[in-house]
Amino acid sequence: MLKILAICGSRVSGGNMEALTKHALASVEEPGQVETEFISLAEVEVAPCTHCNWCLRKQVQGRPCVQDDGMSDIYGKLMAADGIVLASPAHFGRLSGALADCLDRTRAILHGKVYQFPLQNKVGGSLAVAYYRGGGLETTLESINVFFMIHRMVTATSGTYQLGAGACTSRQGTGVFEAEPRHLVMEDEFGVSSAVALLKRVKELAGIMKAGQAALDGN
Repeated sequence: MLKILAICGSRVSGGNMEALTKHALASVEEPGQVETEFISLAEVEVAPCTHCNWCLRKQVQGRPCVQDDGMSDIYGKLMAADGIVLASPAHFGRLSGALADCLDRTRAILHGKVYQFPLQNKVGGSLAVAYYRGGGLETTLESINVFFMIHRMVTATSGTYQLGAGACTSRQGTGVFEAEPRHLVMEDEFGVSSAVALLKRVKELAGIMKAGQAALDGN
């Protein structure tokens, strides 16, 4: 059984980023073979990292961080997943503050007294949406990919979008506002196909990594 976790870094519940992420995630679901889970940071409270260094000095098993909020549950889900997809809208040409806070808090499982590099060799995929072409897709994806590198993860790409997968939330990426349809991102056929391709690649690589680890454990 492969476990693929997607974390949506948009503060807009039910918005374009959530719609695209859920659509792509559903494309790889296989009962008995692939288990998926979706977390929306619009629904979970995650405070910023305070760099108090409690995790370096006093961390104990089962409690990566001194702060007790939504991350307490997310830590376990990250460590249990085989594939991790991080999705963010482009905010001022970069990943959202909500997702940044979440990723900053993983310092506790990178340099912690108990937890150190538990995400190593897991597969990561980055997904982003921007309002218009040139609105920060590449820089958002790149910042997420740096997170994967720091955690020594394997980075997946869609093959159609080199850094991960991305889509625009305006028609043709022109930045022209339309009230309907609500999820205009789903009209971006290239963007949607890149998101689906990314998830399929995450699934493929996660399967390869898990099989390889099983073979090593068998030896």
